Amino acid sequence: MTKRHNLESTEESILKSLRSAADWGMTIEEVADKNRINRVTASKYLAIMEVKGLVILRVVGRAKLYSLKK
Repeated sequence: MTKRHNLESTEESILKSLRSAADWGMTIEEVADKNRINRVTASKYLAIMEVKGLVILRVVGRAKLYSLKK
């Protein structure tokens, strides 16, 4: 499996998780748990996806909530 394929499949898996999430989104920890990746990896993917315009980040207190861009 190439790195590019792995990146795309992980992104797709995260997007699928966010599609099924509640309207308020998911925390990094929830994304990591649901996709069976560690929190640091989930955070990096979510940051990349935010730059790409695929997800939106909202900070609520100490929590970072990610949801799909509509």
